[in-house]
Amino acid sequence: MKLKLTSLLMALGLLTNAAFAGNSAKIGYASDFFYRGEQKALESVQSAVDLETALLGLDAKLHACTNQSIDEGVDSYRFAAGLGTSVAEGLLSVYGGFNHFEDVAGEALSEIEISLSVEALGSPTVSAYKDTSDDLYTFEGSLSHSFDLSFADLGLRGSIGNTDVTESNSRTYYSVGSELTRQVGAGVDIGLSVDLVDADDIEREFVFGTTLAFSF
Repeated sequence: MKLKLTSLLMALGLLTNAAFAGNSAKIGYASDFFYRGEQKALESVQSAVDLETALLGLDAKLHACTNQSIDEGVDSYRFAAGLGTSVAEGLLSVYGGFNHFEDVAGEALSEIEISLSVEALGSPTVSAYKDTSDDLYTFEGSLSHSFDLSFADLGLRGSIGNTDVTESNSRTYYSVGSELTRQVGAGVDIGLSVDLVDADDIEREFVFGTTLAFSF
């Protein structure tokens, strides 16, 4: 099951190369996996595919990713699809779509998402999610910036969010991190990352990761 999910994502990226532009696929390792401040797994293999194309004058985007536990934890996947566009003479980017997260333990969450990004230093972004089945909401804000070093690219990122666990209980979570990426071939990059994750009901945790990414 684990290998099938990873292989499916990689194949999806290759098969849609002719129809989509700005495609990428990656596979990597993470020392832990957190989703909205909740630890879902310890050591894991992660894979992801991102596809983008023009559709009716808008930017159509597809995202699919899996987290497959090596140690303790549950396997999970996430799928997102939506449409985006730029407004205010390119100063703002607006995105609306569908987001689905599910794990093998039976937890499933389907949401409607709306995001707004400012084309400025730090690429500030705010996102709101509404559960399609219950009156549950998630709100997130993030910043990110990339520096071009002589030998690699250094990306810095930070985010804060609040998610409804139930209609009467919510969790606030935070993360700050960095990733060093270096191109090792045509459309091939390797990356090393470290993130500090914190939430209301967990102790601060460092998450280390490595990735191999392909652009096509």
